Amino acid sequence: MSWIRPALRPLIALFLVGIAALWSAPPAQANDFLRRCLDERAGAETLALACRSALNAGGLDRRETAAAWTNSGIALAELGRDGDALAAYDRAVAADPTFTPAYANRALSRARRGRVEEAIADWSEVIARAPRDGDALLGRAGLHLVAGRPAQALADADAGLRLAPRSSDLHYTRGLALGALNRTAEAVSAFDAALRLDPGDAEAWMQRGLIQARAAPAAALRDLTRAIDIVPKRAVLYVHRGQVLEGLGRQGEADRDYRRAFELGFQSPWLNQRIEAMGG
Repeated sequence: MSWIRPALRPLIALFLVGIAALWSAPPAQANDFLRRCLDERAGAETLALACRSALNAGGLDRRETAAAWTNSGIALAELGRDGDALAAYDRAVAADPTFTPAYANRALSRARRGRVEEAIADWSEVIARAPRDGDALLGRAGLHLVAGRPAQALADADAGLRLAPRSSDLHYTRGLALGALNRTAEAVSAFDAALRLDPGDAEAWMQRGLIQARAAPAAALRDLTRAIDIVPKRAVLYVHRGQVLEGLGRQGEADRDYRRAFELGFQSPWLNQRIEAMGG
């Protein structure tokens, strides 16, 4: 049987720098463009224009310059221009190497472009400068999983949970790491903790189901069905449930799930062959 492990979900959002994060009270000399550049309510295009104007107007100190380049990068990333966003974050780091939001956002853009080790280095820079930053530990833990280093991911998730014990994302990531280390019972407990905090988390239901699929298929079936109840149009869930049903010898039900996955757009050679064998 072919077991399909889903990709790690995105766990971190962009870190927009707002006025409160930069100044307790904006100095009188701050240019109006910078105020708009630091407006957390601004749309991406407005933000990009305001930040560019603030930088062109000049008169910014190092921290203000780093903030303007960082928010410019965020706007560019939201507009789908990750390459330009990375250049902006580089300028932010060059302006003020102590400005952690620049590293955090650069980590996100680097990760989206598959530059995992560089992204890990950025998260490490944030953690070195702000060791109590749970989001940075979460971000680095996720990338350690992508890089095939579950032990390091587990260490980061545990460190993050000491800071934020009610973070469902950290419990979820801890479950993934424990599962990759074949510590199944502990992984199930980690997903239990994530689901107590967020019962509507379909990913956690799915992952808890997958981790139990061989040892406790009936429990896995319940978890995967719960995930389908939450997101009924997610094709991969029907594939996973179909595989569990097939393992239980419930071939007719499995075939219905496989067909539903195919109808929802799931594509893989083995599933295509299965659908053909079922008559298309």
